[in-house]
Amino acid sequence: MSAAVPQVHNGNDSDSDDSDVAFAYLDFGGVDFGEDGEEVKEESNPSKISDADKPTREDIAAANAAANAPAVVEQVANLDLNASESDATNNASDDLPTASTAQNNLGSQPDNNSLDSLTIVADPNLAPSKADELLLDIEKERLLPHPLSGKQEPVDVAFGDDCSELNNVKSLFNLLENGQYADMLRSQIALDLFGIEIDGSDELSMVEQIKSKILAYFAVKATSESAIAKCQKLELLGIASLNLFLQLNYCGPSMDRGIKPEEGEVVAHPLDGINPHGMFESLAKKENEKAPSTFVSPLPLSASTPIPEEDESAPEGGNVPSNQATETVIVPLKETNTTNYFHNAVLSELAVDGEWPFQVCAAPYFLLLARSILSTLAEPNSPFRWWSSAKPSGSLVDALTGANESSASMFAAGASNLSSTSHWSARAIVAHRRLISTRRDDDDGEACPTLWNEAERTFSRCINDFCDNETAFKDSERNAFVASAIMLEWGLAQHHFRKSGRGKASFNKALEYSKLEVEVTGADGVRTKYQTKMTAQYLVRAKPNVSEADGNDTDAKNKAHVEKQMIKHDDVSDDALLLEKIRFENADDNVHFNLSIHDQSILLALCLDVKNDNPMDGLTGMQMFAYLARVLNQHDDWMVYATGLLERAWLECERTHGRERAILQIQALADQHSNRLTLTQSTFKSVEEDSAPAQDRLRHLHGIVYPPRWDMLRDLAERYAKLGIVTSAAELFEEIELWDDVVECYRIAGKSNKAEEVVRARLAEKETPSMYAALGDITNDPKCFERSLELSHGNYYDSH
Repeated sequence: MSAAVPQVHNGNDSDSDDSDVAFAYLDFGGVDFGEDGEEVKEESNPSKISDADKPTREDIAAANAAANAPAVVEQVANLDLNASESDATNNASDDLPTASTAQNNLGSQPDNNSLDSLTIVADPNLAPSKADELLLDIEKERLLPHPLSGKQEPVDVAFGDDCSELNNVKSLFNLLENGQYADMLRSQIALDLFGIEIDGSDELSMVEQIKSKILAYFAVKATSESAIAKCQKLELLGIASLNLFLQLNYCGPSMDRGIKPEEGEVVAHPLDGINPHGMFESLAKKENEKAPSTFVSPLPLSASTPIPEEDESAPEGGNVPSNQATETVIVPLKETNTTNYFHNAVLSELAVDGEWPFQVCAAPYFLLLARSILSTLAEPNSPFRWWSSAKPSGSLVDALTGANESSASMFAAGASNLSSTSHWSARAIVAHRRLISTRRDDDDGEACPTLWNEAERTFSRCINDFCDNETAFKDSERNAFVASAIMLEWGLAQHHFRKSGRGKASFNKALEYSKLEVEVTGADGVRTKYQTKMTAQYLVRAKPNVSEADGNDTDAKNKAHVEKQMIKHDDVSDDALLLEKIRFENADDNVHFNLSIHDQSILLALCLDVKNDNPMDGLTGMQMFAYLARVLNQHDDWMVYATGLLERAWLECERTHGRERAILQIQALADQHSNRLTLTQSTFKSVEEDSAPAQDRLRHLHGIVYPPRWDMLRDLAERYAKLGIVTSAAELFEEIELWDDVVECYRIAGKSNKAEEVVRARLAEKETPSMYAALGDITNDPKCFERSLELSHGNYYDSH
């Protein structure tokens, strides 16, 4: 089955070349203007303008030529981009709707003074130099999916010795491949870009400030760097920022310096100076509206962030700069994500369509930075288009556009030569969607339509560039690999957005591109140690593309480290009944082909599809077990193996004999995010030597569904609570600030005093109906219920 692929509509003729010029049209919400510029008010919406009345490329080019000015900014009103109802009906069943539909409603419609309306025309005279061509080749090899990812020749070899002008870019590539993302964001190029505040920053959002800095970078003539080299640097910074956010919130390892804390030693915070950068320093230093009595850092703290002593000379209620710290204090993880002015300011800019991001995420500034950079590079002709609305003054718009016409054109020309920006921007969009806290049973896929439109548009470009273009790479096998990886990620994006089909067609298309042969069948075998009678068992046979699998062999030492993630039945109990693997009667069924990591990711996606397509009963669980067993037969990649273990643990939690091992397995996977010693990570060796570095964990993260840390802790806490381990559950709920669950767990545990302490602490910070109702349940004070009803206007049901 082939996936329907959209044609990107950008206002140009279908047979025209889109590489040089692209136009963005605005819909002013049905407002009609007369000849004198005054608004014409009508009782009903004006009719849509006809195609004949729409300005063409030639019309706009002629007007710009007549004005003898470069065509940098074009603002065209009253152009309707809505697809017809018949087109919408025809596309409803497609795996990927048309991109013209995706271009509508990108946030609130901007007015004629909005930076969102700016359109940049690429300079058609830009010709890549020899050094630029080398850089573009390296970008395609290093930043797009590759079957030998992580095993390629060193970056220095790829660059050679004859391109000294690219040394800065080469150093960024080296840092990226070594997982030194914080060092990249602390590099000179990053500090030059984002180290100083811009004039008029109070009138611009944080996203617009970042995007303005990017365009201003191309106005600097101090160096001889080409526009392509500058765009490549920006892309690397955007990828580093995204990877650092994912490291802190998904795969780890954390940066909390919890390995061997030294008493009394003052150590700089690992994110000092980059969370945020200097351009937002004044915003980061602003006080909370309700300043707490104890110190709260304006930055998300790590687990061992130095907390400064109170300074009597400091302004009343103010915060003391972190460089005045005098001792190292180990603080709870929840304080890494405490709500403060800057943290909430960043979250407010990441909010989409009325949906607020998850409050306890770590360092959301890095996601904001990544989204701002990558979305600008992915759509260089509309650099100020983003997921929200912005309406600065017209004078500021004129100042930004008038001063940077030529530089903006060079930026658009340079960015249009990059191959991987749309792919990385799509990955950032998915990370953004997963941050939005819409974990609701009634989520029917209609949440965050603005992000969904952007995801459609961005993935459609990736599909057009790599899935429909068989000549994107000279090597046909590389073509197929990249196409398969993009279709897999597009299917997972549909899953995260909860769209119809949940990515099923895209998973099948990825399977087709990879040439992986998968058969789901049955065979006789045994599950327990003492079972003598063979019974029917699900079996997944998978035969890979041999040439691809041969290039993905993993060394034995790395496999041993990856396998240590597994908690075995014998580790939990000496008299465990279950075998680690099903033992099939036919010896051939116990032998499996070696699969590439990408093929294993496809099997995990097919397992996810079984879960999405069927009710969660015993038969569904057995079929999912078969896929997971096939993936867990190999242990080549840290995160792919961890995902298989986690999915298996979730299924085993429903079984009597496997529940204990499953809970311990989930706990172990949650612990490996931290650098601290824990129950399942009890030695320094297990933390320092037996753990995978960040770059290894992130390498294949986008092709699997691994939960963020807050979701994993919430899931673990809920499972502890169901088993009656309520005190441990309360501690986990407290770590992710689910206060209602914290109070309930302490009450069940008989710790009413602790529950009351938590409730009163929350009420001191903010009065809420739920907390007053909880306090009423604890103290049996009717006044608490009355206050709860008063705050909720009589609507909070627990107070009645």
